[in-house]
Amino acid sequence: MSPHRIRDDLPTPTIPLGWLAEAGLFRLVAPRAEAVWLVERAHPDDARSERLTAARHRRAPGMLYWEIAQRAPLRYYRYRVQQAGEVFEIADPRAHQVARQWQLGHPTWAVAQPDAFDWSGDTRPALPLSELVALEVHVRDFTAHPSSGVRHPGTYLGLSEVPRDRVAGLAAARELGINAIELLPVTAFPFFEPVAPHNLTGHNHWGYMPSFWMAASERYATSAIGAGLGSWIGVHADGSFDDPGNELRTAIKSLHAQGFAVIVDLVFNHLSLDDDNPLARLDPGTWRVRNRDGTLRNKSGCGNDIDGRDPVMRQLIIDSAVHWIRSYRVDGIRLDLGEILDDRCLGELRDACRANYRRCLLLAEPWSLGGYRPERLAELGYAIWDDRFRNAVRGAHPTRQKGWLFGRADAHVPREALPGLVAAVSRSLGGLLPGAHAALHYLESHDDHTLGDVLRLGSGDVEEGAALTRAEVEALSPANLRRARLAAAVLLLSRGPVMLAQGQEWGRAKVLANSDGKGPLHGNTYNRDDDANYLDWSARDRNPALVEVYRRLIALRRDWLAELLHQSAPPMLLAADRLWAFGYTGATRRGTVAALFNGDQDADAWFELPGGPWWLLYGADAAHIVPTPGGVAVRVGAIAAAVLWCG
Repeated sequence: MSPHRIRDDLPTPTIPLGWLAEAGLFRLVAPRAEAVWLVERAHPDDARSERLTAARHRRAPGMLYWEIAQRAPLRYYRYRVQQAGEVFEIADPRAHQVARQWQLGHPTWAVAQPDAFDWSGDTRPALPLSELVALEVHVRDFTAHPSSGVRHPGTYLGLSEVPRDRVAGLAAARELGINAIELLPVTAFPFFEPVAPHNLTGHNHWGYMPSFWMAASERYATSAIGAGLGSWIGVHADGSFDDPGNELRTAIKSLHAQGFAVIVDLVFNHLSLDDDNPLARLDPGTWRVRNRDGTLRNKSGCGNDIDGRDPVMRQLIIDSAVHWIRSYRVDGIRLDLGEILDDRCLGELRDACRANYRRCLLLAEPWSLGGYRPERLAELGYAIWDDRFRNAVRGAHPTRQKGWLFGRADAHVPREALPGLVAAVSRSLGGLLPGAHAALHYLESHDDHTLGDVLRLGSGDVEEGAALTRAEVEALSPANLRRARLAAAVLLLSRGPVMLAQGQEWGRAKVLANSDGKGPLHGNTYNRDDDANYLDWSARDRNPALVEVYRRLIALRRDWLAELLHQSAPPMLLAADRLWAFGYTGATRRGTVAALFNGDQDADAWFELPGGPWWLLYGADAAHIVPTPGGVAVRVGAIAAAVLWCG
């Protein structure tokens, strides 16, 4: 059999791997290795304490592995591997804790230290997927700016702090009515990258370059604050180690106590290339997908794609996800570029997550450079990130492909598709999705321009490439404030789970500023560890009316629409007399609710509703009710929305 072919009939291994503390064993899968040794030290820099132990080859169903018996290990360990004419050292790819050096390449030691955390008193929020109102958060960006007012800015601990003297950070999320925090990657990743034309900062700020899938990143630990170049983060002079994962666990426990579910972004589709990634060094030719000529496939856009068909990789992916559910007690996972993984891997991953936490929220991106398959991911039980909803509402590009908010139709999403996407009743994704839970609606994420900047650029208020300060543009013009309010309504009144990006509620601007404080609006800021990404919470005061709109709509969704969001029976779509207007209506035990949206840029839209009487729950400043013989006619102003109740 060719070394680049995969036996699809091989079972997923179940033998425990990595450091098994209770059994006193270390196990490593290294298919091409000729010899393996366990290297231990009392401190990463203490060569005098080094101990070397040879590994023995073992066999298990479906795989071979190397094993070392060591019941009293030193704290730090690596594997020394003899393979293909070279000898190299790598950290354990299954390490739960890693000590990393703060420099390019991030030299790493695995840590033989049991996970220890007191979860007593922790209760996970019982959050149905349909009621999810998540806030996408980058741990550092959320509180790094002085305006956050937290004691531990830019860290795991700062994430869950509620400042006493201002509405910022988690206090702002609570005030809005957010019920879940979705974290950008918090697994260990190389922050430093080689300076290149595409990355002049030499940083990977967002963390989408995974190194160790089970270990929490040291980047957001308090021990990383002010770390000097070349230092070992979290390692003390006596060799003791502060696990950054415990600070993350502390934050998660605090978030749970405040009523928030926690979702983590797991990147199982590719490996980091800018550190000594152990999986890359050990890859026998089947752990990452190869093209026919043997080169690495690149559907991820990151230089290599993981092959979940390989039994060893499939086990590692599943075990890693389960580790986050059990050891970190997260409430859900989001799969970055989930389309890359095969059906069997996705199915077994789903089953393992649900077996370990029945209410586990499963989200996934249904695309990669190799394709767009939302129906496939939805049928496998994942709520997909619905970029068609985003593109239909705001457009795929702020100037070249505008959407419904500008009275246009995105080239790839027909105008007629939007009502069905909002009400979750149509075949507009190419196949009937299983209920209102199949798509997570969003209008802004870490990728691309913020929603506020899409409005600024799309309306012509700001020209592409124009140099400006954030203070000059953050306050939205009257027309764009109306569009922003309508965007909030169509998002938060849609059926199914929804997500906001951090700062979306005030129309955040993302400015790539130079030394003079001016620069262009920018979308791809993955490498900016600066004010381009940090949330300036004082900017929230520049659009207070918009913040209040988000707060009111989330409350309306929670208090009046919750039953409608749960129902498997679809609501009835409503037409209007304007091309860019639509709505839906559905029955609840409290009465009938109607949500009406008018995207026409200039004209009012009229809707006919049967029965009555009807009362306005939202949009009194933009809607007017006129009685008719059979019910009411409702006039909704241009670029506006309204919610009515009959009961």
